[in-house]
Amino acid sequence: MTRGWLVAFVLVLGAPLSGLAQTPTGALAQVDVRAEVAAALYAASATQAAGERVADAKMRAQRKAIDELRAQVRAGDAQLRASLTAAQEAYVAALAARDRAYAQEIAVFRAAVQDIAATPEGAAALARFNAGDEIGALAVLDDLRKARDAARQKRADIESAAEGRRIAKLAVDARARGKLTTAQVIARYEEVTRLDPGVHWDWVELGRLYQEAGRLPDARRAAKAAADTAADDHDRAVALGALGDVQSAQGDRPGALASYQAALAIAERLAQADPGNLGWQRDLAISHEHIGKVRVAQGDGPGVLASYRAAHAIRERLAQADPSNAQWQRNLIVSFVKLNDVTGDRAYAEQALSLALAMQQRGMLAPRDTWMIVDLMRRAGR
Repeated sequence: MTRGWLVAFVLVLGAPLSGLAQTPTGALAQVDVRAEVAAALYAASATQAAGERVADAKMRAQRKAIDELRAQVRAGDAQLRASLTAAQEAYVAALAARDRAYAQEIAVFRAAVQDIAATPEGAAALARFNAGDEIGALAVLDDLRKARDAARQKRADIESAAEGRRIAKLAVDARARGKLTTAQVIARYEEVTRLDPGVHWDWVELGRLYQEAGRLPDARRAAKAAADTAADDHDRAVALGALGDVQSAQGDRPGALASYQAALAIAERLAQADPGNLGWQRDLAISHEHIGKVRVAQGDGPGVLASYRAAHAIRERLAQADPSNAQWQRNLIVSFVKLNDVTGDRAYAEQALSLALAMQQRGMLAPRDTWMIVDLMRRAGR
């Protein structure tokens, strides 16, 4: 159905659905607010359109059951009215769980309808509207039109942000090629987060850009937003790592260590739950390295060595698991270098050099990486 929410209320809900008692003069004597709100949300054109987009067997069965209940409710059974209300609420909730844009759209509309129904007069007007008394509910129509406009704008903002997000990712690549400045890419992500502030990774990207630009207070704000919009433990670990990076840059070493340790706890839990997930193992190594970096700044030699060794053990397992993965081989080289820096043991530098030479022989190093070989030879005392 695409005729709009207000028309949908009249066409779809042509008969009272909440057992409204009528006085002799026609005034409503009783209103079931929950039932009226549920009826309005179910009949909304946004709901009908989303239902058509997600028209699987389960959703069709729910709609059929609702139609059957509506037909029976006209007989005036209070228990059936309650069942109808629950069925409509469940249907709207199921659609919202499947369609994020619809969830935002219907949330705006829900807030407006609930606000209207918050007073006895508003609830009565909503019930009259649901019952088909358009003239008597003209004031409600005006409010609902405004709600629809707001919801439509929210949907347009989300759709615009999605397009802007794709362009911003290209802009990040253009920046890496020296074609755009950091400030120019920041402006793009700022627009995306203004239009759709609920996407975790937008805030992560923006926070990293802020930090590279030296805008540390803004980077900290973005890290907090990344945490607030985290959808799962992995997102929360990323947000904590981002916060730790900012705190470290601001000189807040205790704060940074606390954030990194919280991220480590999540990474350990994820890695233990799914040992075969190499991505979780990589994240765990990164968490250990972050903590090691803070401990270097704190002068905690034993702590640094413990963290770097823990990270190194993971880096070795990853490199062995996929010898063709150049990035994981490079990460192992860097891990050897960190241990060489901490211990002064040239054996680590020798191992790093041996790995780098093997990568070079296999064509896994670019010509620009020659400096790495030179540096490792120096470290190994050659």
